[in-house]
Amino acid sequence: MDNLRRLRSKIDNNEEDGCSNKRKRGMEKNETERPQTPEAKEEPSTMVLREQKKVCYAESSTETDSPKSDYEEFKDKNESTEKQYIRKVFDSREGTPCTTSYEVTNPIIVTPNKPVITNASYNQYSMHMICAFGSTLHLVKETTDKQLYEEIEKIIKMRNKSVLSSSIVKKLEVILQSDYSTIVSKIIAETEVEDNEITEDARFLFFIRNTLLDFTATFKFLTRKVINRSMSERTYIVECISPILRAFRNSFPDIEYEWIEKVVRSIKGANNIFSCNMKPRKTDLLILRLSDATEILDIEVSGPPFNSTKKHTVGDAKKLLLLSVCSLCKILANNFDCLIEDAKQVRTYCIQAIGDRLTLFATSLIDKKKYLAIELASCIIPFSFDAISCYARIFNFFAIIRNEFVKQEKIQKKIRSFIPLADNNNEDLREWVHQPDADLTIVTEDDIDELFL
Repeated sequence: MDNLRRLRSKIDNNEEDGCSNKRKRGMEKNETERPQTPEAKEEPSTMVLREQKKVCYAESSTETDSPKSDYEEFKDKNESTEKQYIRKVFDSREGTPCTTSYEVTNPIIVTPNKPVITNASYNQYSMHMICAFGSTLHLVKETTDKQLYEEIEKIIKMRNKSVLSSSIVKKLEVILQSDYSTIVSKIIAETEVEDNEITEDARFLFFIRNTLLDFTATFKFLTRKVINRSMSERTYIVECISPILRAFRNSFPDIEYEWIEKVVRSIKGANNIFSCNMKPRKTDLLILRLSDATEILDIEVSGPPFNSTKKHTVGDAKKLLLLSVCSLCKILANNFDCLIEDAKQVRTYCIQAIGDRLTLFATSLIDKKKYLAIELASCIIPFSFDAISCYARIFNFFAIIRNEFVKQEKIQKKIRSFIPLADNNNEDLREWVHQPDADLTIVTEDDIDELFL
């Protein structure tokens, strides 16, 4: 029995020795198959800031002997485009570049929907046409002498100033602050005049009444009291602009309208004066003075109220300047013997509609062979009942037009009655007028450049 136990223990010991030997041989084999690596150096415990390098991306200037394939050219172009959007790394801890401030020498205040006079146009035409439209005043100052600029500045300071009487202003405040349910009764009550009253204020109140009643009637059956701006140029003229102009003509019937693409006859008159051959021009609306059948105001609508194009706007601005100069020359040609100072007070007018803004400017003779086109007023056409307060500026806009027309009638009476003396040594007005066609031509595709207004 004892022998049997000793035999079993001996067998067990042999088996354990065999297993341990196998494990040793396996470990040795793994160590021989494992690749030898150098001992890693011990890293220091302190953190070291890595030195930053300035990165500069530049196109290679070296030329290759073999031409690149289309794919390689596209790849290079794509990589250069991507590099434009990678921020440079600067030699600073933050890596943030310092901001650089630039001094603005000639800031331009951009007013939406104003008559467009381009930089190239101004430089080209400033010899015979001075265009004073607010943001071009710095150009006017650079191209005119001090005395002439002061005269222009004095005129333009009166731009958009209120010319309405205080009584009419108070009536407008009452009307324009009313809600839709009561505004019709307020319009009728505040614009009431006697039947036989024909004063200027009575006529203007009649103009206000008809204009506002027509505007409020537009929204009577509309749930949302808003006019859709998505309309054509002709629809814009008929629906939004013509009601105001018609009410103005009914209140002051000493003018006459010729509607939609009418040929401007003053072009033919200028051709006769200067023996030239300017092409006929048409305008959207022509206003004539009945006393002498003279064209005194041209209106151009430069596209629909929501999407006016650059070509259309620039072309209309140039055309209006040309038409106003031709009308002015035709008026002066009938009175070439008048005094120069009186001739310089004669004006013709233009209105340009760009988007929802109307801008009025006048053209006159400012110096020898030099004309001045200067902005007088502007206003916004409203397209919703909530914007009815815009009519305060609209009525002031047309009050300025009315005052200008009355003033021109007085000047014409003075000029027509003037008889020069036998020993008259005044300058000849014929030497002051200038043929406009050499300076103002219809815009082409190549003429359109950076807008100034």
